[in-house]
Amino acid sequence: MSTTGLFPFNDLPVELQREIFLVAATVDPSSARQLVLVAKRVNSWVQPCIYEMVALGSVDTALFLRTMDAMPPSFFAAYVKKLCLSVSVGASDAAHIIRVCTGLIDLAFWVDHLAIFPDRSIAPMLCSLPLKRLSIEYKHFLSLFWEPQVQLRWYNTLTHLDIIFWRPQTAQDIPHLEKFPHLTHLSLRLRHDSPSETTLTAMLSAYRHIKLLVILGDTEPEASDAQEVVWPTNPRVVYIPYPSNVVKEWESQARDDPDCVWSRAEELVRTHTAEFERSSATS
Repeated sequence: MSTTGLFPFNDLPVELQREIFLVAATVDPSSARQLVLVAKRVNSWVQPCIYEMVALGSVDTALFLRTMDAMPPSFFAAYVKKLCLSVSVGASDAAHIIRVCTGLIDLAFWVDHLAIFPDRSIAPMLCSLPLKRLSIEYKHFLSLFWEPQVQLRWYNTLTHLDIIFWRPQTAQDIPHLEKFPHLTHLSLRLRHDSPSETTLTAMLSAYRHIKLLVILGDTEPEASDAQEVVWPTNPRVVYIPYPSNVVKEWESQARDDPDCVWSRAEELVRTHTAEFERSSATS
């Protein structure tokens, strides 16, 4: 019997064939668009992987909208789970995309909706999503609460909140955080002054359910060389330099990569805590 021949792939059980293609598409996402051309059944297996995480800007929004028109809305409702709408996406296009992608659990809403509709809350657009993670500009976050009658479905599911300050503003207490009892991770993206020690202390005292507060800015206290540091006064706070490419950083956190901001901050806290415990044990 020859041992040099290749095992016929089609002789494998269909379930195993599907698993092999899914692993290949997951390990190397860039190959997924080639894999869908292999066969119709492979297309049906791999295509959901392509659309699980979608990041849109000025170039690809029109293409995505055409794809949405060519496929059943139920496909996008079922398979688009993580979506980044950058500042170059128009308000109307963003609303249309979110109306179709109703299964979102991770959303970066960086659209300047209030520039087009300054008196219109974005709550009706987002209220029914099953969100676990949200990245949003500060004033758009506040607009979620302009209409008290609109209840957010994700009050009890949101665990990660990333608030972006587009304009220079002193970060004070962030209102409405008490409405999210399962919120454990909060980040504030500041391109200017960091919150004062008094502000941070008050925030952490008011929201004890928050386990990690990340401050992303151009400078960090006591770190002129832009290091990533844990705040000595309270290890729940981590200072991290502002990412150079915010879309790639969002994609990294959406994949839970070990080098994303959340993972790096968690590792810093673990290291700081372990060092403190060792120091306490030997003193």
